[in-house]
Amino acid sequence: MTGMVRKALTIAAGFAVVASVASAGVPDPGFCSIDAVVVGNVSGTPIGGAPAGFDVTVRDITNAPLSGITVTLDFAASAMKVYTTQNAGTTVNCAAKSISRVTNGSGAVNFGARVGRFTNSNVVGVSAGGVTLVAGGVKGRSTDIDGIDGKTGLGDLALLSTNLLTNPAAQQTDFDLNGSTGLGDLALFTTELLTGPTLAYCP
Repeated sequence: MTGMVRKALTIAAGFAVVASVASAGVPDPGFCSIDAVVVGNVSGTPIGGAPAGFDVTVRDITNAPLSGITVTLDFAASAMKVYTTQNAGTTVNCAAKSISRVTNGSGAVNFGARVGRFTNSNVVGVSAGGVTLVAGGVKGRSTDIDGIDGKTGLGDLALLSTNLLTNPAAQQTDFDLNGSTGLGDLALFTTELLTGPTLAYCP
């Protein structure tokens, strides 16, 4: 091996190390974990799978968890509605139609998203520190199914009842994320119907 080749290889290796170091501390989608569906409501009570709520864990290229990173859910490409009121620790940007939270010491965030309507397409954007974590996005749904009156109401109950009785495969009313619309979804919905507030949507 000539001296020039060795020098070139040394330089290339140096660049690889620099690139690796530069990537440490930056969210890496391949090492992050993201729930597949945002399940929201008006009260902000986390619901969905186990654990409840929409969970994201942010890690870098070394698989190290990243704390203090802003995770954003972007609903702009969907028909979903964002409420002006969100849980403590959640920042709402009505103009961007998004909500954000900051990762804890374990690199994790948990959203009890106050949103309305639904999307059965993967279009709800998920990013961390400006890095897109999942191409296209994830699905979204809410107990405020119709997104009309700022609450989980009787109109939503009618929609849920129809799916429960005639179309259990409907995605938009599968709030417990077990794959179908059933009694578990009715229980989650009823709690919101009886105790959930009425709030304003972002304009």
